[in-house]
Amino acid sequence: MKSILGRKKQRQDEQSQQNGAMPPLPRCFMLSHVEEESLVRLDGVRLGVCEVLGLEMDEPRLGSFAGALNALDFAAQLLVRQHGPVLGRLRDELAAAEPASLPPQTRGAAESLRGLLSRLEQREGVLDRRFYAVAELGRQGDLRGLLSRAGLSVHPLQGRQLRMFVAACALGGSPSEVDGDVSVEVEVNRGDVRVGERHIRALHLANWPRALAPGFLQGLMAAGAHMDLSLHLGPIPAEQAARTLEWQKVSFESAHALSQRRGRTMSPEAEIALEDVTRLRDEVQRGRERLFHASLSLTLHAADAASLKEATQRARAHFGATLGKLDPLPFRQREGVLASLPLGLNAVNQWRTLDTSSLARLYPFSPPDLDTRSGTLYGLDLRSSSPVVYDPFDGTHLNANTAVLARSGSGKSFATKLGVLRGLCRGVRAYVIDPEGEYADMARAAGGRVLSPGVPGQGMNPFVLDRSDGEEMLLRIGSLRRLIEVMVGERLSVERRAALDHVLATYYAEPREGAGFKDFYAYLKAEDSDGLAGLLRPFATGSLRHLLSDEGDDLLTNEALVTVFDLRLLEPELRPAATMVCTETVWAAAARDPRPRLLVVDEVWSIMQHPEGAAFMVSMAKRARKHRLGLHFITQDVQDLLSEDTSRAITGHSGRALLQNAAFKLLLQQDAAAISAVGGAFDLPHDLQRWLLSCPRGDGLLLAKGNRFPVRIEATPEETAIIEWRPGPR
Repeated sequence: MKSILGRKKQRQDEQSQQNGAMPPLPRCFMLSHVEEESLVRLDGVRLGVCEVLGLEMDEPRLGSFAGALNALDFAAQLLVRQHGPVLGRLRDELAAAEPASLPPQTRGAAESLRGLLSRLEQREGVLDRRFYAVAELGRQGDLRGLLSRAGLSVHPLQGRQLRMFVAACALGGSPSEVDGDVSVEVEVNRGDVRVGERHIRALHLANWPRALAPGFLQGLMAAGAHMDLSLHLGPIPAEQAARTLEWQKVSFESAHALSQRRGRTMSPEAEIALEDVTRLRDEVQRGRERLFHASLSLTLHAADAASLKEATQRARAHFGATLGKLDPLPFRQREGVLASLPLGLNAVNQWRTLDTSSLARLYPFSPPDLDTRSGTLYGLDLRSSSPVVYDPFDGTHLNANTAVLARSGSGKSFATKLGVLRGLCRGVRAYVIDPEGEYADMARAAGGRVLSPGVPGQGMNPFVLDRSDGEEMLLRIGSLRRLIEVMVGERLSVERRAALDHVLATYYAEPREGAGFKDFYAYLKAEDSDGLAGLLRPFATGSLRHLLSDEGDDLLTNEALVTVFDLRLLEPELRPAATMVCTETVWAAAARDPRPRLLVVDEVWSIMQHPEGAAFMVSMAKRARKHRLGLHFITQDVQDLLSEDTSRAITGHSGRALLQNAAFKLLLQQDAAAISAVGGAFDLPHDLQRWLLSCPRGDGLLLAKGNRFPVRIEATPEETAIIEWRPGPR
């Protein structure tokens, strides 16, 4: 039996038409209109909607969520929406940010990235997942407060954002797909609903599993189907709950006594039920648990009937594995769809009584996603099947620093070069300190430049300071002192450190037109009474005289998209000094002209093995955000970086301090000898540690914003042609 509902345009309120296009919805959706801060049902109830950002599920967060539920004294609806991503705005932003100076090959790589985003929209299993909380408008603030105390980030939906969200819930799909000019046709059948071209089926959890394990809902969402999942909650007053449980306990005990008089033993099921009721009654009376009326509804979306049938079978199989059963709601499809809309209305009108602990294990706010729809694509989340898109320079992160830790051959350089390439395609300048010449080919293909410190004509000049900022100049003088200590290859005595600090301070106290290492060396020779000039002689007149010279171009003069400092021609013992010279030079450029820049330091252990070099890197990691500089450091000697043993190559806690000042950590495949140190440093559970030992090349774990994201780094053939490097003659 079919009934056609709709085809008549519902009158929209004037404010909706002025501030955003929202398609007219038939009255079968029980929606009257949408106001600036609320949506209004046909019965006049006003509802507020909040978007909730997902979090990693663990025992502390489950406990916090249970505490929030215990304080809930009004009806609420928790909604999970899972649909295909819409990346059109991101593609447009990338195209608009593309520098006009890109060479043809790099421009082709940028176009291929936008093509990859288009393909991800159509790829099966790639999804957007968003979490929402709905309550009556007068209790919206209370619901926000409870969820915030549970550690969740909550943001109310208002204006056009709210209208597009409501329309997307009714029509299916993402709010970005909503077309305000399309009339809506709804066809309700016996076992499904057709809304426009979409096929929808509503299901309701009729038989709940006896025990709910953490991650119960996450397993369902991992099936990859487009769905709306709604959990309606109604708290039962504590007095009523205690009376009900006491009555049930007495009933079970009476039945048990009657069975004993008749010479029968109590069935195992009855014994378990009596134990559960007794335990729960005691917990409710002590205030540790509460009882709730709960209802779980599921609405599946598909493009055709065959796909809808397949999604339905997967959902039934998931619940069947836990001894749960889904009700297909024959002839009640409209009620099932309404139960999954953000109306705070359980139209199915079937409830199950659950305690706080059971509801907390559902935890419908996980797994989290790292998809801000701003910046660029970094990979695919293997757990939530969603794109990983973020901008480290947008100000929402602690800083733009990234640490890459992996064993040799796991793809850390490939992942770094891909991030550099995608960054420069949207105008982020990059500087790379390359000890093995791996980045030179990419830089040339991308229209960048390759400098070889120590070669005549390619010297660095980090001794030029900006005197307009006294605080910054003081910090830079300290950095130059540490640089000189690394250059001389030994830690200076207290007397020499004091003398060097005095010379630097007096040298920069007066304005100098020809500031640079040669001028400073001449000043040092004239003022030196501690033999410091002799230690720096190789950099002034010896074999390293071209490293610190004024012959090279200033980095900001015709600044390239990407600049690679190729150190492979230098002896290994000279590379730490050259690395510090290059980083100091980039830091000077960033201080003079703050803008999004990325500084990549490959094999950072080579500089961290010197105490002064380690202090310099930690200081830079702390201060980089002030000049919109992102420090991206890479190492395969993970144990040395994480060591707290002062006898190891990296002194003390400097390695851990460097990691603590990186907002992003990318862990690729790890070695078995280092996995315990990595797991302890980042508090990784054993399953993730085992996964990091055997994950494929290019897969890894991204740590950001307090969450863990297993990601797969995916590059297009055009990008791979630019960034792939193989050892051999060039």
